[in-house]
Amino acid sequence: MPGIGHNRGPSMDDGRAVRIYTWKHAQAARRESLTVEQVRRRRTRAAELGMSYATYASVRATAGRDVDALVFTSNALGLQGGGPLDRSWAERLAGIRRCLRIGLLSAPLDPVEMAEVLPLDRVYRAPPAHASWPALRAALARVQEGRPASSFVLVGRAPWEEGWVAAGRLGAYLAAGTYLGGALDRA
Repeated sequence: MPGIGHNRGPSMDDGRAVRIYTWKHAQAARRESLTVEQVRRRRTRAAELGMSYATYASVRATAGRDVDALVFTSNALGLQGGGPLDRSWAERLAGIRRCLRIGLLSAPLDPVEMAEVLPLDRVYRAPPAHASWPALRAALARVQEGRPASSFVLVGRAPWEEGWVAAGRLGAYLAAGTYLGGALDRA
């Protein structure tokens, strides 16, 4: 019966140093190395998405692919009270290029009514705050419209919204403050 130390500690077999060297070398080779041109393209892409390069690199590493859509919750946009969209958000949304801008609006906001006012490409009803997993999955599948879920990034503010990423198998989650607060890097 295994107890404390059942794995018998580190291997003392011959060739241990070679195995460690080989493992470290393989780990280093596995890390992504980018050319200068790739970094320039990614910095330009980050600016198109309204993100800092560091934020974009983190999102891309998490998702494993480029961002096709940014999904903004009404909480992230500061629309809880039904007031107008803040000017800083309007400017940031208007500056996004080559990416779908999608809104998820919580009740009592009406997606049809708000679609005319918000600078977004599509607007949907957000799932309730404490919806079941299947309800979350179904709501986020509607938003994806058949596109790969990992290419969608959710920008939210409320604590429960971060769980929507797992339910919808989305690429990443960004806190609204991180997205809005990030300075644009220029190539």
